[in-house]
Amino acid sequence: MARRFPRTRRVYHGSVDTARRLRSLPRQSAAAVRFLGICKQRAERRQEEPRLTVGVDISPLWEPLTGVGWYLYRLLEHLADRDDVRLRLYPPTIVLSREFPYDDPTVELPSGPALEVVSYDLPEVLAVDHVAVNFVRRWEADLVSRDENQVLFAPNYFLPRLFNKVPGALVATIHDLGFRKVPWSLREETLNSLAKKLDQTLSGASLLITVSNTVRDELVSYQYASEEQIRVVHHGAGLLEGLEAGELPAGVPPRFGLHVGTLEPRKNISSLLACWRLLRDRMPDPPALVLCGRFGWKAQELEAEVAAAEKEGWLQHLGYVPEDQLAGLYSQASVVVFPTLYEGFGLPALEAMAAGAPLVCSDIPVLHEVAGRAALFASPERPEEMASQIHRVLTDESLRRELIALGTRRLGEFDWNRTADQTLAVWREAAESRRPPIDTGG
Repeated sequence: MARRFPRTRRVYHGSVDTARRLRSLPRQSAAAVRFLGICKQRAERRQEEPRLTVGVDISPLWEPLTGVGWYLYRLLEHLADRDDVRLRLYPPTIVLSREFPYDDPTVELPSGPALEVVSYDLPEVLAVDHVAVNFVRRWEADLVSRDENQVLFAPNYFLPRLFNKVPGALVATIHDLGFRKVPWSLREETLNSLAKKLDQTLSGASLLITVSNTVRDELVSYQYASEEQIRVVHHGAGLLEGLEAGELPAGVPPRFGLHVGTLEPRKNISSLLACWRLLRDRMPDPPALVLCGRFGWKAQELEAEVAAAEKEGWLQHLGYVPEDQLAGLYSQASVVVFPTLYEGFGLPALEAMAAGAPLVCSDIPVLHEVAGRAALFASPERPEEMASQIHRVLTDESLRRELIALGTRRLGEFDWNRTADQTLAVWREAAESRRPPIDTGG
């Protein structure tokens, strides 16, 4: 986390030597001054926007999309056609150069009348000089500040350096408190960064969004925020909404149980493997287990366990798969198993319900909040209990049909349009709270 934006950090940290080098090149120096003047004029024109203006950090879309990235993408997608808000989207850097480019986003950005990607193309005389590029990029925060957005939105806990000292009401989404609930599952540098940056966010935020009542209650119990400062906005119906199921990856057997998620300590994969071994002892012809997700941190021992199970022939580890293949896996799974130790929301539960797959998951508060009666629950720390619930789903067809039907009905409570509307309402509330009182002259 501390090195999340290394390239952005590098361009911000210009030095006196850099400035001196630029001044020694009169042509580039004059061009830089003219360029910054043009940028400032464009920023000042943006101040005339009559709609609510929200500056959005879209840097999560420059990384392989996980839950946070998809959350942001779906929000933008469902707000793109609104005519009552202007979302100004800020990439990791807003000064673009063909010679010294920044990486492209990992997905094509949504588009529509409500969305504006804020970027400035460097003139050729500057674009060919790395010193000049870095010098101009030092002014990015000033350019963002001149846009005078009424609200700044941090979709992933914190504002980036690009928004340093930028005015506006801050709204941040807090997805979970894993660094407090399961600190052993995170790197020490990540823990320290989260603790420091979350304190900064909480001290400056007008309002906070949490993706579940569970996370709201955790924030209050740890005295990070008062309940009055928090607005709960659930996710919509999964990340694969509207996506047609594709063909399964090569080698996937006809019958299989499915787990989706990064293979890391918090996801409790070792317990899942132990559960599947118990299941194989109880059933004459158990389905294979398919793991969909990359290995994460602290996965050395788990890698050996997975390799052994693959060698025995009852497990297939796919790693990352495209979204259409993931949708196909969900739709054809005999059961989806989610034995996680901690979540802030639990998107795989929604994905399973959306695909019509029966769900067995951990008996933790947030998954009860999401799945309700549409899942069977078991202690994540008792593989034998999890194995018994999976066995019930695989051998009781009427139970299977009931869970699928309950999941379909439950899914109606999670809608991305509703998520977008509620998020916009939070932004409006934050903007109103920052307005000075009206002098009535009385």
